[in-house]
Parts: sequence; C-alpha cells; structure tokens
Amino acid sequence: MAIFLENRQNALPIRPRSVKRRLNKLLAGLGHKGANLNVLLTGDLEMRDLNRTFLKKDRPANVLSFPPGQTFPGEVKSLGDLALSGETIKREAGDLGWTEGAAFYFYLIHGLLHLLGYDHSLGPDEDMAQTEETERLFALIPHGL
Repeated sequence: MAIFLENRQNALPIRPRSVKRRLNKLLAGLGHKGANLNVLLTGDLEMRDLNRTFLKKDRPANVLSFPPGQTFPGEVKSLGDLALSGETIKREAGDLGWTEGAAFYFYLIHGLLHLLGYDHSLGPDEDMAQTEETERLFALIPHGL
C-alpha cells in the first residue's frame, strides 16, 4: 500500500509520518489494507479553487473526496484522492470546541468514507450509517497532531 501525502499548509502542525501510520490503521479497519491513497493538505485558497472547479461551490471546504477512475486488472486498487484545508479545519475546530487533532482526523475519516461510497446526504439511514462508521474508526486512532 502506498499513501502519498503532500503538506502545502502551515495552519496545523501535521507530522506526515504520524498521519500515514494512522491512515494505515484506518484503512486496515476498513478492509482496504492494500489500497493506494493520495492526500493533499492545503490552505483555504487552494481548497476554494478545488471546490469551485469540481463542485461549483465558491468557498473553501474542510475536506474534498475524489474517487478514483477505473483500475486495470492486476493494478493495485486506489481509493482516490483527499484534499483537506488546514485553515478551515483549524477554524471549525475552534467553532465546535474540538481540538485541532480531533477535527483533522474527523474530517480525514469523513473523506475516506465518502471515497468508499458513504453519503450522508442521501437520507437519515445513510447519515446514521456514516456516523456509526465514523465513530468506530475515530476510536481506532489517537487524535493528537
């Protein structure tokens, strides 16, 4: 498995090796131990551009999920790409009364679940399933940065 992580932000004091270790644990907990994943940690300006380009929403987002294209037979499965804004996550952590680490890992898990097909916007049953899976995964890892 290969987790590719690029950190282009400085709002959150991310330690890439620690994030990758926790991502490995989360992916194993999801039954996707052999999958590839790309993660971009960026700021509000780039997230706003991504959100505007791909979702036609002219504002930054905390996390965006980009599912993969088709894989070829024998190719290592890619879960897709995640982009997270350190600035938005930091701001929302303060608004919610969460630690920055808890907010970061909450949104990371949220994005992972979207890559796997969870979609809370489809109704209460789907929202409950995503919430329960988020809580299960959140308990697997420490939440400090």
